[in-house]
Amino acid sequence: MKKIYIATSRDIGIKCKNWAHKNIPAGYQMTENMDDCDIFISVLYDTIIRKEFIKSKECFNFHPGILPEYRGSGAYSWTIINQEKKCGITLHKIDAGIDTGDVIEIRQFLVSENDTAYSLYKKGTETIFKMFKDWFLDLLTENYIAVEQHLYNSKLYYRKDLSKARNITRYIKAFHFPDKESAYYINSKGTKIYINFE
Repeated sequence: MKKIYIATSRDIGIKCKNWAHKNIPAGYQMTENMDDCDIFISVLYDTIIRKEFIKSKECFNFHPGILPEYRGSGAYSWTIINQEKKCGITLHKIDAGIDTGDVIEIRQFLVSENDTAYSLYKKGTETIFKMFKDWFLDLLTENYIAVEQHLYNSKLYYRKDLSKARNITRYIKAFHFPDKESAYYINSKGTKIYINFE
C-alpha cells in the first residue's frame, strides 16, 4: 500500500487534498504524516523540502509560474511587472534545487490588460485544480514523461525582490520635472492617475 502526502499552505491545496481523498485508487492511501509517505505532492507549499527527504520519495510540485523563467516566488507579480503576455502553472518533479526539477507539464493562460497579480492568482488556482485532477492518477502510477529544464535563461525570484519592487519612489522621482508629465498609473476605469513627488 503506497502512501500519499499532499503538502500545502493554501486553500487550493486543501481543495486538491479533499478531491484526492474522494478519488484515491485501490492500492494507495492518504497519510497526514509527511515522513511516512511514498509519494509527496506539493500544492503551493511554502517550505523548501530537505534533500534527504527528496532522495527517498517520489516528489512533485505544482508551481505557480512558467519554468524555468519564473523560479521562486511572486511569479504572478513579476509576470505583470515584466509585461508578459502569458502566465502558467508548471508541474515538475522536485529535486535539490529551487524549482529546477524535470518538467511534466506547463499549462499556460493569457494575461489580459486588466489582470492584476490577484486575478492571475485566481486563474492559477483554477488551473492548478484542473491539472491536479488530470495528473493525480498518472503521478501515482508513474505514467508521465519528465523533461529536463534548461536553466541558462532561468530567473530565480525571492520574496525580498518583490518587497524591494514595492517601493516605487525612484520611478516617481525619475519623472518629477516641472512642466513635464508626472509618473502615473491607469486605474480599472482606464483613467490616468498621476503621482507627484512632494
